[in-house]
Amino acid sequence: MFDLRPGDIVCTTYSIDRDPNGPNWLQWILSMGIRWVQCFNDVDGKARLTHSFVITTDAGDTFEALWRYREQNIYDAYAGQEVLIGRHKGMTREKFYAAHLSIAKKYYGLRYPAWKLPLFFLMPRLLKWLPGKPVCSEKTFRYPYHAGLVDHWRGVTPSYVADAIRRWRDFEVVYQGIMPGKPVVSSEL
Repeated sequence: MFDLRPGDIVCTTYSIDRDPNGPNWLQWILSMGIRWVQCFNDVDGKARLTHSFVITTDAGDTFEALWRYREQNIYDAYAGQEVLIGRHKGMTREKFYAAHLSIAKKYYGLRYPAWKLPLFFLMPRLLKWLPGKPVCSEKTFRYPYHAGLVDHWRGVTPSYVADAIRRWRDFEVVYQGIMPGKPVVSSEL
């Protein structure tokens, strides 16, 4: 098993065949569209992961940009789905919580800026200068940016975040594979 820490970054993608609630065709179409746009613009052309978010507690609570910026639990929401979990070696709890207070206060409960998604295809390089709310990957990368660990966050995609986790020397892979369900805590009788 693996341990989750506040500040861990997760990348995932929607898989119809792994959804315990049955197929969600809107989610699948959105995921495929994001993957296609990322492959078109990605350095290695191998974009697979289409969503990213940050872990906020040891128990796996998350802060995500979905249809609204909100919290959920990774074990409840992503059990059975493909995930890549990474950790920046310089991210401390103190740095994470300082970033989280600022970011969550600014965005919690607001609507997702879906209007920005087509712009990743039309003009991805210009997104670095476009104001407004961040998409999921920009919000995720804003945490290490706020902590002074990376020098940018605007214009990043889930594929870019995944490449950083796998290839940048300051990141390490915590877990890669199918997300297990909630760990069972046994109590001694």
